[in-house]
Amino acid sequence: MVLLFQSALGLGFIVFLAGMFLVTEFLVKARGLAALAAIGLLVLYAFVQNPELNGWMIGLLVVGLILLILDGQLVQDGTLAGVGILVMLIGLVVPTGDWIVGSVVGLMWIFGILSGFLSLKVLPRRDVWDQVILKNALTRETGYSSINDKYRDLVGKEAEAVSDMRPTGTIEIDGKIYSAVSQGVWVKKGTRLRVVSVDGTRILIDPVSEPPSS
Repeated sequence: MVLLFQSALGLGFIVFLAGMFLVTEFLVKARGLAALAAIGLLVLYAFVQNPELNGWMIGLLVVGLILLILDGQLVQDGTLAGVGILVMLIGLVVPTGDWIVGSVVGLMWIFGILSGFLSLKVLPRRDVWDQVILKNALTRETGYSSINDKYRDLVGKEAEAVSDMRPTGTIEIDGKIYSAVSQGVWVKKGTRLRVVSVDGTRILIDPVSEPPSS
């Protein structure tokens, strides 16, 4: 029983490291080193578990790896990655043929996967994850201000036409230049205006005074 438990811990440790390195490779810029370490450890596990290298066991591990790669390169939503991790878990646990060893191996695989996320604390994140995961909540409460928000704040402000508007032209608000459109009327340069509404970045204005006579 003691030898069986020691064997389970040894196999579990190999699986733990393999899972940790595998996730590390997909999350951070590890230059392929983590992937090589993970594959090497999986091969070692397969050999220790069965020196004849059970074909279907290797097949499940390979299928799981392929699903992880496809998710990272194509889908990028974690679905295929989750299925791949599950397939690999089956390929690691079932061949043990013992519930004690299988339980230890399964738990260590899960712990290894979770531990891999710690790599985000010390290594630079892959560019693809920067595109998928927002670093901050994009809300006004957290200080985020989109272009639309900035334009929306212009409603009600006074402006000056810096070009003739026929009906589109250029206006100046608080020293900044914007493109704007009048409500179907021509507006001369120098006319005082007021921003009536904003739709996206489209600024609609109304004249509030005549331009100064030249």
